[in-house]
Amino acid sequence: MNRDRQAELAENTPFFGHLGIEILQAHEGRARLKVSFRECLTHPFGYLHGGVIASLADSAGVNAVLSLLGDDEVAYTLEMKINFFRPTKDETIEAEGVVIHKGRRSAGADVAVTDRAGRMVAKALVTCALA
Repeated sequence: MNRDRQAELAENTPFFGHLGIEILQAHEGRARLKVSFRECLTHPFGYLHGGVIASLADSAGVNAVLSLLGDDEVAYTLEMKINFFRPTKDETIEAEGVVIHKGRRSAGADVAVTDRAGRMVAKALVTCALA
């Protein structure tokens, strides 16, 4: 899928806008996305909510897979496993997804979520169905 098509899909995804997810790059089986800290995305203790981090990881994995597909193909999440390692607040986080398997019907991506200092916030494995 070409970059313009991925950018168009992201712009037309209300959830991306709600969370403030931005695609920094997506090509050749890799994708880097970011989300900036906002108070409305926190849990009661002031840290970025785990659901936001998981959504960013999922989106990075799917966009890495999409970068290997044609414009008329789709990928959607079948399963995701995530481990959280450190809480984060008051900063932008990034997720980098790398495709580790692509078959005819499914693909998998390894995703690392890091803070501004490059420390691991979370690690995810995203499995996508291809159609």
